Amino acid sequence: MSETRLNIRISPEKKDALYKKAEEEGKTVTDLLLLMIDQYLGLAPEKGELVSIKKRLQRLEEVVLGEIAA
Repeated sequence: MSETRLNIRISPEKKDALYKKAEEEGKTVTDLLLLMIDQYLGLAPEKGELVSIKKRLQRLEEVVLGEIAA
């Protein structure tokens, strides 16, 4: 698989905090960024809490739309 490099500008404070948190979690910054990109593109599952909120919202929409149609 061919790969390319992506460069971003970030404050030194955010960079340091990102690297520190990644290290605390036993992950690499590259792995974290790739996961975030995959999630943004819909290629990776979202975190449990967000999925739960989306399901609850969908149920509420069904109830509200059902009441409007009645």
